[in-house]
Order: sequence, then structure tokens, then C-alpha cells
Amino acid sequence: MGRPSTEGINGKIMNDKILTVVVPTYNAENYLRDNLNAFIYEDILPDVEILIINDGSKDKSLDIAMEYVQRYPDSFNVITKENGGHGSGINCGIQNATGKYFKVVDADDWIEADAFRKLLQSLKRMDADVIYSGFLWVFNQGQGDKNLFRKRAEISQPFIGVHYEHNYDFDEIADKLYMKMHNMTIKTDILRKHHILIDENCYYVDTEYITYPIPYVKTISFVNEFVYMYRIGRQGQSVGIEKMQQNETNYDKVLRSLFDFYLQLGREIPCSYEKKRYIERIIARVVAGKIKIMLSFPATRGKKKYPNIYDENINKAIAILRKSRYFLYYPISFAVRRKFS
Repeated sequence: MGRPSTEGINGKIMNDKILTVVVPTYNAENYLRDNLNAFIYEDILPDVEILIINDGSKDKSLDIAMEYVQRYPDSFNVITKENGGHGSGINCGIQNATGKYFKVVDADDWIEADAFRKLLQSLKRMDADVIYSGFLWVFNQGQGDKNLFRKRAEISQPFIGVHYEHNYDFDEIADKLYMKMHNMTIKTDILRKHHILIDENCYYVDTEYITYPIPYVKTISFVNEFVYMYRIGRQGQSVGIEKMQQNETNYDKVLRSLFDFYLQLGREIPCSYEKKRYIERIIARVVAGKIKIMLSFPATRGKKKYPNIYDENINKAIAILRKSRYFLYYPISFAVRRKFS
């Protein structure tokens, strides 16, 4: 499938880029310069299209983005759209990207330039469907030099015995691998040809983005670099437990979408056994996240929201669970299952 030309806010057309970096942006004026500055090197700019998706920002994000478009018109582009959430920004990026490969870097995160250079070199040499590179958690410590923030790798290597810069058949190593959005650089044609579309107006869609293309991925290669700097601990971040409690319905929506997708595997969507097992492990992690959200609420959560309904319970098992503050969940669960078996 050929790559379409993209006309952005400044009316220019970009071609012959090895990589499109999509930066979904909403009210990110405090972080966006850190993100975009990481790309402005003479040996990086010719190879990349940085596509800033301004998702209806109400702060100065668009003004900041336009500074880079004006200074580096051959590499930066902006698309402004109505607010539709993180998934909407990624979907817009997929539709408009011109690079051979596609990577998402959120506006409050950034890339490490030296590691990114090596990723670009690998993209030129390799022709794998997916290129996997590492990422670091960067613990947000307020104002100051972000390079002095504490950093930690979630994992030091993709799996034991990995051979970097080697083209693997995805099925060959699927049982050893778990890939997050921050790791993944993928061929744009895979996303576009198979109409990859993720939920909009919704948090937690990263999992959809890394899951839906998997049935179509044949090969994967690994780069021994920590490219992506993932900022955590920022106030209001969607992965904080309080925010996850507030957005529980969003989490449920993503989980339902993943289950719907899973039911299509091997039917409407051709999928190998190995890839299906890989996808099962991804969804299992999301289910575990849902359980964590549920456990983070107090046992009397329902009483506060619907006190009259809560007090009308007549089921003995539920009454015992409440009195034990759910410590007796396992024996009661066993008793209920035994009763109905």
C-alpha cells in the first residue's frame, strides 16, 4: 500500500521519511518543548516527520507547536482537531503519517536523542514489521532539569537470550515477549492497511494500540537502546490510582473492546495460535488492572453511592463478605461454586 501525502496546518507535503513520530497533544504547554527539543538535531531531522496532533488544546500548546513548524518546516507538522482523547490523536496520526514506520511519543514524555539515532539507523537497515526498543520510567520531581530526574528500567532486556538486530519470526518468540506502547515502532502500512482504529474519548487505549495490529505482524527486531523516556508521577496522570478510580468506566470500555476483538480472532481476523496466546496475556493484564481498581475502593463503596439498595441485600454470602471486609472471599467463593456445581 502506498504512503499518502499529508497536508498539515501549514499546507506542506512531506515524503521519504523513514519514521513518523506522532505526538498526541492536549494542554501540554508545560511539557511539549521538552518533547520536541529532543528531535532538533541536524542528523535526526531529515529522517523523521514529527506530527503533532493538537487535540483541541485550550492552553498554548498550539502556539508552541507552530514555533517548531516554522523553524523546521521539513520535519514538523501540526494537525488541529476537536478534542477526542488520546485514541483520537493516534487514529489521526495513522491516517496522516507519511513515514515508513510509525511511533507514538506522548506530549509529556520524550526520547533520548543518542538512543533515538540508533533506532533510526536500525530502521534503515532492518525491514521487520515491528522494531522493539527499551524505555525508562522517569520519576517526575517537579520543576528543574528533566535529565536529573531519577530513572529506572521496567525490564533490562526483552527476554533472556535476545539477539539484537536480528529479524525474528514473531510467532517464534511470542511466548517470551510483552511489548508496551513505549517499546513499539511499527510499519505504518500495517496500521493503515488493516484499518487499525482505537477507541476515542477514552483513557487507557494504549493497550488497544499495541494489541490490534498483532495478528498482522510477521517479523520483529530488537534494538539495544532505551529510546523512550516515560514520565510518571505527574499530577493528574491517568495511571495514578485516584485517576483510575475516577475513570473506571473508561477502563471497562477498553476491556470490552479487547474482549470483542479477541472473539474475532481465528474467525473474522486470521491469527496464529502463538499470536492468540500472546494477545490473551495482554488482555489478562488488563483484567488484573480492573481487579486492582476494584480492590482500591473501600468495601462500603456501594453503600455510599446507593445506600438504600445496599441495605436491602438479603443474600447471606454477600452479608458475610461485607462483615468480614471481604477477607472471606475465597472460602465463600468455593462454597458458592460447590453449591452450583
